[in-house]
Amino acid sequence: PELKSVGAYEIRQTSQAFNQMRTRIKRFLKQRTDMLAGVSHDLRTPLTRMKLQLAFIKDKETNQKLTEDINEMEKMLNEYLQFTSSSYVEKDEMFNISELIEEIIRKYNNENISHNLIPRIYINGRKNLINRSLNNLIDNGLKYANKVEISLNKKNTNLFIIIDDDGPGIPKKEHENVFKPFYKMDKGRNDSKSSVGLGLSIASDIIKSHGGNIVLETSKFNGLRVKIFLPV
Repeated sequence: PELKSVGAYEIRQTSQAFNQMRTRIKRFLKQRTDMLAGVSHDLRTPLTRMKLQLAFIKDKETNQKLTEDINEMEKMLNEYLQFTSSSYVEKDEMFNISELIEEIIRKYNNENISHNLIPRIYINGRKNLINRSLNNLIDNGLKYANKVEISLNKKNTNLFIIIDDDGPGIPKKEHENVFKPFYKMDKGRNDSKSSVGLGLSIASDIIKSHGGNIVLETSKFNGLRVKIFLPV
């Protein structure tokens, strides 16, 4: 809430400066949300056309797979808008993150993904957002590498999730830049494949909103290692 401008002159000045800062931040958040709403609307238009074209595909299996992909894309748009909205707050819940990671890997049904997970590790957080974060990181690994390995460990009150791949990696000088929204590298893991540069940014925001951190290193396959720290 706004601070009341009362009291001594210095206090009134401080209150006015705080209120001006608050107004600027609210304006920034509104502009961001409005921009994302516009992008979401633009993306839904071709998705709607794709849905209509699906009606002409007679192969039921192909139709079902494409429908699932389109529905997932729409869900991603909605979840991202909700995540960035200042008015949206997903309720925290206690869940088994070991089981969640296993479900994610099972969904990919990809023999190039291996895992080493400690069973039955529970954390309190927003399950859907953690799911989205891990999906983004695994997608990023599969996009540029042939092999992806996921490990889950716990030490004291910290949880560690490590995602290793055997891709070209990311230069150390770019480790911070790749977490910036819409940032694309010129070399290495470049933008030759379809990407808008939001996957790592969204993943980082989600992890940090849970009081954790995410860092990049060189993997044991000389590719990229994504290391996630989360409080338990």
